[in-house]
Amino acid sequence: MHIEQVADSNKLLEYIHIKNEKVSAKIYPNLGGSLQELMINGLRIIDGISHDSEGLLDYQSTYRSSILFPFPNRIEDGAYDYLGESYQFPVNEKPLNNALHGLVYNKQFELISSETTDSSASVVLAYSSIGKEPGFPFPFELLLSYQISHKGDVALTFDVENTGDSSFPMGMGWHPYFAVNNLENCQLTFPSRDFYKCNNRNLPVQTVKSGLSKSFKMDGKTFDDAYSLDKAICQLSAENYNLELKFDYHEDTYLQVYTPPHRKNIAIEPMTTIANSFNHKIGFKELFPGKKDHWAIKLNISLL
Repeated sequence: MHIEQVADSNKLLEYIHIKNEKVSAKIYPNLGGSLQELMINGLRIIDGISHDSEGLLDYQSTYRSSILFPFPNRIEDGAYDYLGESYQFPVNEKPLNNALHGLVYNKQFELISSETTDSSASVVLAYSSIGKEPGFPFPFELLLSYQISHKGDVALTFDVENTGDSSFPMGMGWHPYFAVNNLENCQLTFPSRDFYKCNNRNLPVQTVKSGLSKSFKMDGKTFDDAYSLDKAICQLSAENYNLELKFDYHEDTYLQVYTPPHRKNIAIEPMTTIANSFNHKIGFKELFPGKKDHWAIKLNISLL
C-alpha cells in the first residue's frame, strides 16, 4: 500500500491518497477529514464529491462522507439547554431553521501519523478545539483513524477527549453515500427496533416500534429516517458489490437511511444518537472532564 499527500491550489481540495493496484481511497483533511473516494478495481463504492469547485458546493449541500460531531443530524432551531445554560449553534439548514450535522464537517484536520504495510495503510487525523466553537464552548480533541486494507475494507475510529474542565453533551456520526447502478434492485438489511417519526422539519416527534422487515428490497422505497438497532450492523447488496457496516459502540447505536431523489446512491449513516438528542435526550451522551470516548466503524466490501 502507498500513501501520497496531494497538494492543490485550493487547500480545501488537498487530499491524502491511499492506493495500490486495486484500491484508491482519498481523504480530504480540510473537508473535516472526510473520505471522499473509495474505489475497488475501478468500481466506485463511496460516492464522494468531484475534485473541483462544483464538488465543494456539492459538499456544502449533501455533506458527503462528512464526520459528524458534536452531534449528528439536526438540532431544532440550533438551540439547547445544558446544565442550566442556553446555547445556540449556527443555523445552517435555513429552510427548516435547524443546525445540521455538527461543527467539524468543514474543519481542517491535521495529519499526525501515517503507516503502510503490504496489507494495509493507516492515517490518523486530529482536530483540537479550545472551546470557541459557536454554540459549543467546550474544549475537545477529536482523532480520526482510517485504516484501508489492500482489498479495500475500511476501519474508521473516532476518539474524542474532553480537554476542558466541565462536561459536555455529544454524539457522533458518519455520512457516507454508496454508489449504486440500480437502487430499486438493492437489498438492505438491518435489525431495527424503534422508528422515529419526524415532523415536516425532519425532527423526531414520536417513537414507535419499527415495522420494517429485517431485510427488504428497496423497490421504490424512500427514506430520510432514523432507527434504533438491536445490533449495530447494516448490509447492502447492490448490483456489483455487497457491503457490511459494523459500528460497535459501548451504548445504543442508531442508523439513518437517506435516499436522494435522483436514486443514484444511498446514504447509510451510523450514529451514536438521533436528531435533536440534546433536547429530547434519546440516545443522549455526556463526556466528563478528562474522559475519552471511542467509536469504531468497519466497512467490509466484496465485489460480485
